[in-house]
Amino acid sequence: MKYTVIMKTTLWIVCLAIVAVHGRPESKERRYDGHQVLKVFPNLLENFKNIEALGDKYNLDFWNHPKHQNGTYDIHVTPEEVTDVMAELKQLGANANVWINDIQSLIEESRPSDRQKRATSTMSMNHYHSYAEINAFLNSIVASNNNTHLYKLGSSGQGRSINLIRFSTGTTSSGAHKKSIFMDGGIHAREWIAPAVVLYMIDQLANNPNSDPDIANLMDKFDWYLVPLVNPDGYEYTRSSDRMWRKNMASSYGTHHSSFRGCGSDEMGVDLNRNFAYHWNPANGGSYDQCEETYAGPHALSEPETQAMAHALDSVSNHTLVYLNIHSYGQYWIYPWGYTSHLPADASDLDHLGRVAASAIYHTHRHRYTVGEDTVVLYSAAGGADDYAKGHSGIKYAYTVELGDTGHYGFILPERYIQPSGQEIWAGVKAMAHELIREYSL
Repeated sequence: MKYTVIMKTTLWIVCLAIVAVHGRPESKERRYDGHQVLKVFPNLLENFKNIEALGDKYNLDFWNHPKHQNGTYDIHVTPEEVTDVMAELKQLGANANVWINDIQSLIEESRPSDRQKRATSTMSMNHYHSYAEINAFLNSIVASNNNTHLYKLGSSGQGRSINLIRFSTGTTSSGAHKKSIFMDGGIHAREWIAPAVVLYMIDQLANNPNSDPDIANLMDKFDWYLVPLVNPDGYEYTRSSDRMWRKNMASSYGTHHSSFRGCGSDEMGVDLNRNFAYHWNPANGGSYDQCEETYAGPHALSEPETQAMAHALDSVSNHTLVYLNIHSYGQYWIYPWGYTSHLPADASDLDHLGRVAASAIYHTHRHRYTVGEDTVVLYSAAGGADDYAKGHSGIKYAYTVELGDTGHYGFILPERYIQPSGQEIWAGVKAMAHELIREYSL
């Protein structure tokens, strides 16, 4: 990979001081007191379109879309909107219940604990960490582990490094490049559990805290590429200013602007998971309006973050078997295509490997993950990272993994769920890796 290799350093405190240059923005934090999330049952087939139209009317924040006719919408509404929205839903014949009564109370519960240790020789896998802490952790691993390299894939719009850590014990006995597994998280800023789970897997590979004898075997069979934070600008903005921010922090592109809540700032952002250059189409699950949560950008790969990730995927595609784009929430293990309901030619292979992972996840903490194709299990959306990885880069097993939960917290998962989330996803990844070892005779 032809990227900037970050130099090894021996002191965690030095690493932290170096990367802390991009601290939190000086801005007043947006609060969500009284904001609710409704769980809406459309009841009638025509109400799917009616509820989407209601979303356009009120510029609603859809946290979740139905996956089937009997599914539900999860819709974030402000205190000012809730009465009118509930009345219109009743007129439509849809059933609406309050799922989350106060978003702000969940935000307070999910905040990094004051007990969190900072600038120490180890980093807790029980806490959500800042961009600076994440990068310092990566540097500390590289400083103490000869089988790792840290690469700068590029810089975000605000100049933060997008870093990839590679674990490799060298080539195969015949001198060939080993097969690889590539994982990333944090493409959507508010999904804090995603980078936390990627960090958990990095810790497993680097430190083997549970003395798992299987780690050495997995390191011997595969190279591992992990990017814990694809969208560092948006992530830091959720820590300092707006916990529910989804996009990156791109300034205005001069597109048509709606009256979306908060729109009018100079940093209105792009949904990075609608910006990849494989059948990019804002009209298909995205938006042409920069004030919308799913604004797909002025053109494909308009953002430095997606440019960096696309280059990385293309650079390792000839030896990479698996790509996991980790998100939250809903507990899904889904595969392309996102831009069309047509299945890829090898859909049965994708489905089989996904079910291997989902079975291992279930046997860890009894959480069920739904496996299937994007448009069937989730919803139609063009410009996604998994479509790009498979369709453009040619990586056979490309998935979007939506972490938990399914019922209580949505995007605002408390810290106490980090460990169990990491444990079950790591179990799924290991099961998937062993299936590939068997299939490819590695």
